Amino acid sequence: MSPTFEQAQEKAKSLEGLDNATKLRVYSTFKCTIGDPTSARPGWTDPVGRAKWDAWSERSQVLTDTETAKAAYVTLIQKLSGETPPVEPPTSTPPKPNTPTSSSSSVSTISTASTVSTPTTPSTPSTPSTPTNSAARIAELEKEVSSLKATLLQQQSTVKHPTAVSFRRNDLPTIHSLTPPTIVKSSYLSKWRDRSIGWSGSKWGLRYVTLTSDAHLKYSSSHTDPSPRATLSLRHCAVKDDGIKRAKGDDFYVFSIYRREESTGPAQEDDEENIVPLFRFSTTTRSEKDSWMSYITEGCASFTSPPQKEVPKGTLAPIYFGGQISPSMNLYAKVSEKPKAAHSKSKSLTGFQPSRPMHRNARVSFLSEGGGNQNYRGLLNLAAIILVVSNFRLIYDTMKKHGILITIPSKTEFLAAPLQDFPAHTGTLMLNVFVVLAFLIEKSLSQNRINEKIGLFLHLFNAHLALIIPGVIVWVFKPTPLSSAGLLMCGTILWMKLISYFHANSDYRTSGGLSAMANPLVSDLDKDEENKKYPENVTLRNLFYFWFAPTLTYQIAFPKSEHGIRPHYVLGLLVRMSISAALIVFLVKQTIFPTVDKLVGSIHEGKLDPIEAAESLVKLAIPNTYVWLLVFYFYFHLFMNLLAELLCFGDRVFYKDWWNCTEIGSYWRLWNLPVHMWMVRHLYMPSIRAHISPMFANLIVFLFSAVMHEYLISVPFHMVRLWSFFGMLGQIPLVYLTKYLDRRFKGSSIGNVIFWLTFCVLGQPVAILLYSIDYAQLQAVSVGGAGAGAIVANGVEGGEL
Repeated sequence: MSPTFEQAQEKAKSLEGLDNATKLRVYSTFKCTIGDPTSARPGWTDPVGRAKWDAWSERSQVLTDTETAKAAYVTLIQKLSGETPPVEPPTSTPPKPNTPTSSSSSVSTISTASTVSTPTTPSTPSTPSTPTNSAARIAELEKEVSSLKATLLQQQSTVKHPTAVSFRRNDLPTIHSLTPPTIVKSSYLSKWRDRSIGWSGSKWGLRYVTLTSDAHLKYSSSHTDPSPRATLSLRHCAVKDDGIKRAKGDDFYVFSIYRREESTGPAQEDDEENIVPLFRFSTTTRSEKDSWMSYITEGCASFTSPPQKEVPKGTLAPIYFGGQISPSMNLYAKVSEKPKAAHSKSKSLTGFQPSRPMHRNARVSFLSEGGGNQNYRGLLNLAAIILVVSNFRLIYDTMKKHGILITIPSKTEFLAAPLQDFPAHTGTLMLNVFVVLAFLIEKSLSQNRINEKIGLFLHLFNAHLALIIPGVIVWVFKPTPLSSAGLLMCGTILWMKLISYFHANSDYRTSGGLSAMANPLVSDLDKDEENKKYPENVTLRNLFYFWFAPTLTYQIAFPKSEHGIRPHYVLGLLVRMSISAALIVFLVKQTIFPTVDKLVGSIHEGKLDPIEAAESLVKLAIPNTYVWLLVFYFYFHLFMNLLAELLCFGDRVFYKDWWNCTEIGSYWRLWNLPVHMWMVRHLYMPSIRAHISPMFANLIVFLFSAVMHEYLISVPFHMVRLWSFFGMLGQIPLVYLTKYLDRRFKGSSIGNVIFWLTFCVLGQPVAILLYSIDYAQLQAVSVGGAGAGAIVANGVEGGEL
């Protein structure tokens, strides 16, 4: 016997290990046994409550009555608990298949052919004897089911149309309990997602839709999903042709399914203003749409439909329904080529009387708490338009006030620039010497020419020279800040790579067969690298590949892309890099430099007040955010993907969705994955293995990051002010604060707002102002007391700031 609803409730309490989506489905199904939601939809401060309310509301559209909801709840609990619903033998003798007038005929065969021949009446199966036990009874019933299937095959063979469909009637529990429903039709369709914002994307999502022989429509994200996301019974449902939607030069054929009461009359008389679709789908071809509508109509009606007929263009939008219809009713009308012709004007002219009631039930406003999920895409489009127009006005005002600040270098400046930056360029080329030295040291270690302690000392000495010598070149020869920053960046990257190179190889060398076990964990390898192990990886080619690869953590072999180098993709990256670089230069010189120049000039003249400082901070916030995002896009997406494409480097996840982080710590883990993986592998985990607590290990990581940030900023400008150092350390309290807030207010955006305010409004603009003021004062002293404002102005022209 199947468990009762009360037994299913008790069994649900013992279910464990369910994911959130399954828990939400169990909750919403149980709530449907009570009815529709009666309370107002929770506000944005209660995201869990809103999710529960939404799931209950959506589920109640499918489970419309209490008994159906209870049955669905029992079935769901049985499925989740791993039980198979038992087969209950019927108490009465199954009906004879040779009785055409029986109200319990087993299956109705439906065809869209214009004429159907009368099938030969099969012989009456012998009356089953009284079974001695239930197993024998079930065996006899299964034989009769097989006989019924053979009869159906014989009937279908007489139908002229080749795609006949069979649906079971709901009044036959005998056949339904013994044979599971079969899939009548299945394919991928585009489903309308009304609750999706769809920013810069489509609100149509591809879903795998199936129609079963028991007249149930199901859809899931993929055909590999073990269970559907939603199931809709087609009983008391109707199908509506929504015409053609044209988007991006293509035609999409749309139809929808909605629920109606059987007692409300023919579906063609339904008021289109009150039709609320449960599901809306679209296809790319008219034939596929007609096929689905035909199958769904047969599932709704569960009896033979009349032949299809075409009607002139511009007629009433065709509706398919599941109630009793007259044989003369058209199955559907031909879809008009005009999108608006799917709705007839004659209906509104004849049926819309002056006395027609316009207010039929109590409803709340769309923006009220109980208004349910609404589509705010139009407001987001308006916000985007306002954002573009406001920033365009800001750039226009800057150009009108200061003129065009971007200048083309003169011939003298163009020829002098390489000489000034010559030390930085030669220093960058000299870094390859340290790569060769690292290879020679590791080669000697692999051949046991030197012991481990000497090899460790030589590796560390070589790696630290790669970090220190670029700093000495910048400090002594004083190239431009931009070239100096580039040299220091390359030296720091090489230092981190060499640390990872000798650390990983030392582990391969001293841990026995670890190197042979490493490659099987990596997929998409070249065939000649699948079985490579230490010391076969100690080659100059292997090390130079690692030197240029977009990663900081060494391993014997890296995943490779299957497609090789794609010239069109490389060209597209180069074009986008050029556009991004041009935008960065334009924003820096046209919007950031004038603001900094004005502030430094006021400080030099002694006229700075707090209001002017706050104004400069606000003016810097927006352009600085744009520049920061463009630099991230230029380096982490375009440049690193360019390196990966040229080297066929397979793993191209260089960042994750850091813009959604609700904790400061999550930002540092997501926005720069190569550095994060290096920190975890070569700094954090060694600290943990040294019996340092996780809290102090995190402190070591932040301290190291603060020192490296200060090194990369202070040395190119030839001044040590520690603003970046203290700014990094100042984020430690914010890490714990945002972590607490994220746990205290789960699902809220408080932490994300703090992150954006810290980095874009307060953090980086303040750092820019502090370093600019100090650099301008340093330059003023070096040139013998020149005005700080003039120094910054010259820096604007020469691109030094």
